[in-house]
Amino acid sequence: MGALCLSISFFMSPFVVAASRRKSTRLAAVFGGLIFALACLFASFAMQFHQALLSYGLVLGAGAGIVRETSGLVLGHYFKRRREFVEMVAQAGTGVGMALFSVLYKEAVGKLGWRLGMQAVTGLLSLAFFLPIVYRSANLYHPQRRAIMHLKNQRKKVKEKKTHAKVKKPPMFDFTPLKSRGLRVLLVASATGALGIYTPLFYLAIQGHKEGLEDSALVLLQTFLGFSSALGFVGFGLVIVRPSSQCLISRQYLCQASMVGIGISLLALSAIQGYHGYVLFVWLYGICLGGFSYSLKMFTLERIRARHFTKAWGFVQGAKSIPVLLGVPITGYINQIYPKSGYYFSFISTIIGASLMFLVGTKKEHVNSISNCNLTNCNANLNECVCNFNTAYGPEVIAPCPLYRQGSSHYERVFPAYDHLDRNSLHRHSYKCRREFVPHYLPKSLSYAANIEYSGHPNVKCISHGSDIGTYKHLHHNLRPSRSVPEGLARWGHYGSCRRPIIRNVQVIEQITTSV
Repeated sequence: MGALCLSISFFMSPFVVAASRRKSTRLAAVFGGLIFALACLFASFAMQFHQALLSYGLVLGAGAGIVRETSGLVLGHYFKRRREFVEMVAQAGTGVGMALFSVLYKEAVGKLGWRLGMQAVTGLLSLAFFLPIVYRSANLYHPQRRAIMHLKNQRKKVKEKKTHAKVKKPPMFDFTPLKSRGLRVLLVASATGALGIYTPLFYLAIQGHKEGLEDSALVLLQTFLGFSSALGFVGFGLVIVRPSSQCLISRQYLCQASMVGIGISLLALSAIQGYHGYVLFVWLYGICLGGFSYSLKMFTLERIRARHFTKAWGFVQGAKSIPVLLGVPITGYINQIYPKSGYYFSFISTIIGASLMFLVGTKKEHVNSISNCNLTNCNANLNECVCNFNTAYGPEVIAPCPLYRQGSSHYERVFPAYDHLDRNSLHRHSYKCRREFVPHYLPKSLSYAANIEYSGHPNVKCISHGSDIGTYKHLHHNLRPSRSVPEGLARWGHYGSCRRPIIRNVQVIEQITTSV
């Protein structure tokens, strides 16, 4: 019953994301909170197993999945730059809730009985219905809200004029993120690991009760498990939010390390005895479980573009539903035949899932700019260099001349300072081809600078302190015009025999394009 509840909550993730994209996220959250509270109320009147299975296993799991996913979607609407920090704080609430509700269930059901105790818990869960009412659209706080509303009104007017034409609605399920090979491998890895990662959540209290631990000790273990998972969220989150310059750890390695830690704790669970042994296991398992939940989400955020992240994360959550539904009963069945041997199955599945993450690979950057500058002909004095520029625009596009400077946080274009009153200063500028590494990308606010090339022959000669440097012109065929710079920010002017762009202040352009 418990495995079915968790499995249904994972299974609802893709449907919640799809419904929120077509309708309102706040409406879905309110509806989920209502189902969540009513399911707990129905479970208080259950007298037979199938009634509890329907109310607690199915309906409660569906409500919990809707509430959890809609809260994540709302956070994504409000926070972009500090998404990692906000997710760390929000997911730490999961561990705190686990610790508090363990005590609440024990006190309510133990003193008031099953029916009155579950009804008391229902009163607290009803907050999940009232709190989403205060969810507001992030557009209300946008600095350019009036411009957004104007565009929406114009779009409505256009639709009213074209009433005879049927507008195609977006599909219910968008499988565009699944085209990524890394995401498909991540789905398989997370599904394999889910076969054994969550089994201690359901069998810890049962195994401790069989070994003679008191009820108060079991409740204390559940409390420790909640606080340790919250500590795992915060600990792994700080590693990602505030990386050290001396020791950089990728999100993939953090996710794999947490899965290996869970596997080691599962091996320990098959051999520990006594209350103190369970306490050590709970803290190790809880920290690794919190770290796995957080690092998996941040690893998915790193692999997938921001606009596809919510859909991709829904698929990752949905991929864990069936493995949880199968893994927990399989572990319990093995434990009935061979005591504590089912955790070996959980250990193997967890380690296999961690190993599969090595196949995810690295994220491929789209080459939209000039990459390198190869020296094909340089004399001994380095006064003259020939830069081979490939006009085919592919992965091997070569820059005509040095145009980059590595800053503290990103790469910047280096533009020579010309005296606009003295045209001869253009000819006195020294062009040199640099032998340092140039990245395959540019910041969006500076990508317009890559839309220039030298005219003439494929091999363009750049002469140091010379008078013939060539002519710039727009790339009408090879490079697509940049969309990140508003029209009019980059002007073109003629200086003698050369035609070059008049670039305004780079910082001003960055500020304008960022606000847009």
